[in-house]
Amino acid sequence: MYENRSKTRARETVRIFIEESCSAHERGEVSDAWNLLAKAHVVSQPFALSHTLVHWRMLSLALRTRNLSEIKGQIFRLLVAAPGSLLKKYPKGNPGTSDVNAFQPMLISADVQAIIDRIEIMK
Repeated sequence: MYENRSKTRARETVRIFIEESCSAHERGEVSDAWNLLAKAHVVSQPFALSHTLVHWRMLSLALRTRNLSEIKGQIFRLLVAAPGSLLKKYPKGNPGTSDVNAFQPMLISADVQAIIDRIEIMK
């Protein structure tokens, strides 16, 4: 029961971040779009489907902005996202973008940590 509620809350949070990212991109705010997807990524990491969806959206944004390094990075990350989540072998706090090592854990920002605490997903 706890796991299902957490997964549902995480999925909804990820969906909102993705929608906000799409809106930011439509307004020409590409940096904001990436930042929102990075937040979605951190929240999604424990959940294979959500985690993979975020990387698909990152790949989509990379394609739309013709960001070759990000395209390459997201193709690799798509291959490892679901297995990493399922095996609980993901780098907590990593934003999921190609400008950082795919396996490097990072500090979680205070705003994202507050969201994680609220939806109780990383315990």
